[in-house]
Amino acid sequence: MRIYFKIAIGIMVSALTITSTLASKPVLSEEQALRMIYGNYNPATKHASWVNIPFLNKTVDGYFEERKGFVKAISLITFQENGKNKVFLLTKTIPTNIPFDCHACLPLIGATIFSESNNHWKIEAQNQFIMYDGEYGELPIVKPLKVGQDKFGLSLEFSHVAERDKEFSLLIPYKKSILQAHKETIYYENFNDCEFSKTIPCEAYTATVNFEESNADDYYKLKVKKFGTTYNEKRNKNMPIDQTITYKFINGRYKEISHAGSNYIERKEY
Repeated sequence: MRIYFKIAIGIMVSALTITSTLASKPVLSEEQALRMIYGNYNPATKHASWVNIPFLNKTVDGYFEERKGFVKAISLITFQENGKNKVFLLTKTIPTNIPFDCHACLPLIGATIFSESNNHWKIEAQNQFIMYDGEYGELPIVKPLKVGQDKFGLSLEFSHVAERDKEFSLLIPYKKSILQAHKETIYYENFNDCEFSKTIPCEAYTATVNFEESNADDYYKLKVKKFGTTYNEKRNKNMPIDQTITYKFINGRYKEISHAGSNYIERKEY
């Protein structure tokens, strides 16, 4: 018997009252930003060309075997931090030699922060190899977040058709890099599978992500609340989920420091 229930999906960030520190229009243009990084820009297609992509020891997606890509801006957000004007550029890179609109075609996501000094812009932090995500080349929902005392980051929300889930990623500048500090599945269900199979149990759960404002730490703590049901292999049955997990920012990542409630979801480390 299938049970229907109302699901509230949201990323409720209490620290998102940052409109006063965000400018309506970036003072550094998309073209200027991409030219500073890649040395070129095509105004007609609004992309830069990236050749000899330096994957080195990083994971190389099979689609990028030729190490060439077209880079487009996903978002360009201006903000102020420590009294300085800054721009947060989020990019996606796709291969140049093949169509890139399939389910498994995941763009390479990168980010750069520019800071202004004496009317000149320079690169302050950068990570061009944050993750591969965005099936069918779809763009994420991007939001600027206040993640600490005079500290800012970005949240990315990707929807996945095949897995029928939504994932939240938190990008935070740290030591001249930009890190995926946390990743969380905020929605999951398998109703299509379980309705047509007698052996697959139905699962559905949601999560909300909030920051706890405090002057005690440079970065706010992260609180994740989950609710729903999930299949537990050890118990061989569906189990309820009703839990609250608190994370603390440590060396570029959010680490779990406390847990309350049920714990039937296997936690992945990213």
